[in-house]
Amino acid sequence: MVTRKKLRNLLLGLMATSVLLTGCGASTNKEVEETKDPVTQTEVATNDKVELRFLLWGNQEEIAFRQKWTDEFNSRHENIHVTLEAIPEGFHEKLTVQVSSNTLADMVMIAGDFGGEYFKKDLFVPLDSYIERDGLQDAWVDGVLDGLSYNGKVYAAPNTFNAGFIFYNKTMFEENNVPLPTNDWTEEEFLAAAQALTKGEGADKVWGIDLSNWWTYELGRNLYDGYKAWEWETGTMTANTQGYRDGLSLLTDIYQKYQVSPTPTMAADIGGTFQTGKFAMTIGAAWDMKSFNESIGDSFEWDIVTFPSSTTYGQWRSPLWTTAIGISAATPYKDECWEYIKFMSASEEVQGEIEQIGLPALKSVCEDSEFITNIPEGWKKFNKQVYFDALNYAVDGVVLNEIKDGVLKVELELLFAGEQDLDTTLDNLQTKGQLKLDRMKNE
Repeated sequence: MVTRKKLRNLLLGLMATSVLLTGCGASTNKEVEETKDPVTQTEVATNDKVELRFLLWGNQEEIAFRQKWTDEFNSRHENIHVTLEAIPEGFHEKLTVQVSSNTLADMVMIAGDFGGEYFKKDLFVPLDSYIERDGLQDAWVDGVLDGLSYNGKVYAAPNTFNAGFIFYNKTMFEENNVPLPTNDWTEEEFLAAAQALTKGEGADKVWGIDLSNWWTYELGRNLYDGYKAWEWETGTMTANTQGYRDGLSLLTDIYQKYQVSPTPTMAADIGGTFQTGKFAMTIGAAWDMKSFNESIGDSFEWDIVTFPSSTTYGQWRSPLWTTAIGISAATPYKDECWEYIKFMSASEEVQGEIEQIGLPALKSVCEDSEFITNIPEGWKKFNKQVYFDALNYAVDGVVLNEIKDGVLKVELELLFAGEQDLDTTLDNLQTKGQLKLDRMKNE
């Protein structure tokens, strides 16, 4: 007969055996050394190989670049292995699912235009202690940390940045005796050039500027300094300001009064973009450079220039796009995550090659005179300084795709096509946008 005392001893023995077996399996026959996470102060193992997941977006080239350097990082770290969870499309949906199901990856790619939505929910860890420990407070290009911060704390380390500028068909300008644009050109000079270079009819028509793509909604969100469609921080729509009205009025005139660009609803019928030679100018960023060089070839000469300036409001505003990496608040391996982030964001080795997918955020690389003068092999010579001059008018801000796509894009398409007047558009933006903002604030 088994007494209660014997049964208790038997159970204790089984539990002890179970713990030993579990420990051996987890440590792969290595003695596990315990340390404290600097943020959560929880005990974590450091001698095991730590498996980290990194959720990110990107096109094929971007993902391949990050995979190359992730493989290099893994080869140099016996105790850390990073696996990429690359999402070419539907990144936000995947991120939402992981957050709601408590399966968030250890590291997540963040952008300055949407990170604030997650920082305020404490989903990511402030990186200030790591940045200060490793002396990286002034490591990155001025301004790129603004959109990666919340309440005075930095929540993601930047990899790349981009800001918009204008591509122009230099051959077309010169053949039509139109002065080449310069970095101090005005709105009036821009419009004069666009009008002079808009010619022809039907399928053979050449347009002064291509604003038939998604860029028009970015400009329509915030064209002039201090006058954007909404303020995420205060939770208010600001489409009823005079500065915002004037910006939207100019964009409308480009389509209707000056008729120098096809409207977004006409884009499918026009066919082709700047590379085809059908447009004297277009708006783009550094991420377009490689494809433009490959597709244009020797068809025509081209260069880049900063946005023009309004005499009242200054230079047009561009979004500032940053790609960065944040650490999930839920991961027990924050130190290991930081080692990977530091490798991708603060090593000259990686940042020195990252121009293949974006502009390097590390100052020591992008502010080097050799970087400014070095043109990638096979590319046409261009004014590379424009990359950094564009930072002077680039602004961070939470984009709120739900409002941009669900309200602003719908209303602006009607306005630009002449199916709705400016007053109605502004009223609809203000009213419909505020309803969405109020709901989002209460979620």
